[in-house]
Amino acid sequence: MLIPETMDSVIRVLLNSDRLTLKDIARETGTTKAACSKIIKRLHSTGYVSKRPIKALNKTRLLKAWAYSKSIKELKSVEFIAAERAQYNSKKIATIADANQLEYAFTLFTAAEIITPLVSAVETHAYILAADIKKWTELLKKNNIYQSKKGNIIFYPVKKSYFFGSEKIRDLKIISTPQLYADLFSVGGRGEELAEEILKLMR
Repeated sequence: MLIPETMDSVIRVLLNSDRLTLKDIARETGTTKAACSKIIKRLHSTGYVSKRPIKALNKTRLLKAWAYSKSIKELKSVEFIAAERAQYNSKKIATIADANQLEYAFTLFTAAEIITPLVSAVETHAYILAADIKKWTELLKKNNIYQSKKGNIIFYPVKKSYFFGSEKIRDLKIISTPQLYADLFSVGGRGEELAEEILKLMR
């Protein structure tokens, strides 16, 4: 990641909200008002945000700059192998999460398939809370889904701030649209093409 973790979290909140206070941003990012203030000043000095009110001046411009500075490939991943196809696995993960009050959000082609007919996922990609890895491993094992060096279910364990702006569509939770754009953009190829389609939905 080319930007600090705290700035990454602040930008995610800015891209998913309008007219925020420092208190709002600090609460959603799990950091201090002082740290948020420094980041807002820096983003203001480069023309990305206004200070009163605090909001992105041009979300598309900020989104593209943000996407260039990060990559889902840099995140730690935990993989599992399941016998079923991706679409069934997504529903199974959602069911397990809901039954056990676990945080999750699909991303990459899994999320893209939920919101656009332009793609059919062959793997299942999702964010989970880093603190929940052990619990997920135990619950998936009970459903005959086992941890593997190379699997077709890929989890990205992250902090809670990653889930800001996520939403449920047809009982499946997907990561926020800005985060999905950034993730798809970072994998290149078909992912980059889909990122541009996602951007059209945001306008």
